[in-house]
Amino acid sequence: MAATTPIQPTPPSAARDTDDAHDTHDTHDTHDTAANHADADRYVVIGNPIAHSRSPAIHRHFAALTGQALEYERRLAPLDGFADTLAQLCQSGVRGCNVTVPFKQQAAALASIRSQRVELAGAANTLILHADGRIEAHNTDGIGLVRDITANAGFALAGRHLLLLGAGGAAAGALAPLLQERPASITVANRSAGRAQALVALHQPLAQQLGVALRALALDAVDKSALPRMHALINATASSLQGQALPLQRLDQLLTDDALAYDMMYGPAAQGFLGWVGQHCPEARLRDGLGMLVEQAAESFQLWRGLRPPSQPVLQALRQELDLTP
Repeated sequence: MAATTPIQPTPPSAARDTDDAHDTHDTHDTHDTAANHADADRYVVIGNPIAHSRSPAIHRHFAALTGQALEYERRLAPLDGFADTLAQLCQSGVRGCNVTVPFKQQAAALASIRSQRVELAGAANTLILHADGRIEAHNTDGIGLVRDITANAGFALAGRHLLLLGAGGAAAGALAPLLQERPASITVANRSAGRAQALVALHQPLAQQLGVALRALALDAVDKSALPRMHALINATASSLQGQALPLQRLDQLLTDDALAYDMMYGPAAQGFLGWVGQHCPEARLRDGLGMLVEQAAESFQLWRGLRPPSQPVLQALRQELDLTP
């Protein structure tokens, strides 16, 4: 059985240890590196597809900002060959991996050491490959989300009511870090109520420990339920990508006037959801997930290197490159 690193209750907005999940386009080839030193530590991001990943560029920025000598590459794994790919990386001396879709669940299962966030989410996006063969798994997606909301957007979550849309891997990775901010409540709404209920049941002990009201609903039951007005609406579904309309008809009554609407996607992929919220709630604050991408990568870097790189210069550079506004 894998060892587990427990979650400890933390003060709201406290700094935390932790990767990279929200990858999108990068113009550099598979063997982009942060430093061309023969003795530089090596890291990779594994996925399928993977050519679009921005992780090499982000970690190259981090390495330059912190004076670290490291190499960071993309690695395409066959859909049925993640375990073999990971074994080859371990044997070749790679020090750590970021893991993106569709391998996060496999990454968690193959690890010999798993953080409690990995246990709760059932997925890992950061691996530390120890020299003795142990694989240590972490999930930094939710940490990146919380840091972007609280630090970059300046939006406090403590004592507020949150509505989290979705109960898949993205939502699962976010729920524990959101709970650690000690909001008044979190409602998880998903098209399948059973999946939302299962996710909530896994996190209920932590929610009770932290004094957070945690509930699950079917997405089409939100309008019919007696809920408090929500201060934040966080989209962890693929509705934007798939062009699907969400069955929420009373959005202006559901959200507070100054609510934050956040899509974990970024750029064009987030515009469907954010535009829909903006039409119904013109005073709402709209934010995409580019900051989440950078912040979870910074947490991975800290796990690997022992220091946290400054994220703001990298986030600003990406926004300028992509011509995105917060």
